[in-house]
Amino acid sequence: MATKPQKKHTNPLLIPVEIGKPRPAVVDLPPSDHVYGIKSELDGEGAGAVIGGWVEHQPNAASMPGRDFKKLNRMALNQGQGVTTQQISSFRKRHDARLKGGHESAKQGVSLPSSQDPAFAYGIKSGPRTSMEQLMTNQYLREFQEEQGKKEDQYQMAVRRIPVMHTKASLG
Repeated sequence: MATKPQKKHTNPLLIPVEIGKPRPAVVDLPPSDHVYGIKSELDGEGAGAVIGGWVEHQPNAASMPGRDFKKLNRMALNQGQGVTTQQISSFRKRHDARLKGGHESAKQGVSLPSSQDPAFAYGIKSGPRTSMEQLMTNQYLREFQEEQGKKEDQYQMAVRRIPVMHTKASLG
């Protein structure tokens, strides 16, 4: 009796699943020694050097800043040509105003507090130091338990003070 060759399924949903094993491939795969992707060339700078060094962004001085439409609209109104949209459009074609940026803003520079005072630290100051002795001897726990005991005593006193008001039905 001749066995007929099994047909390779091309639909992954029709492949029988064996528990604990991956599904067989439905397409022809390259040989097992095939490596996917390309080999990346490593530069001399590793992750430690990247994390350890801090380089500030240097803006491109040659880049042209965007148009300043507010200024253009003001200029058009001052010259009496900014009443209709057609007048504003033609004025913008004939005139140009740019936002401040590029090399102009680099002249001004950004002055940060840490640039002037190396001891300056950003963020919120932490609270007072925690005493290690109090921490190790459970002083904070004892203080908390005392406070909770006082609160419990106050609660019990408040509960006791509420008088029970009897009604005719409760008295019999």
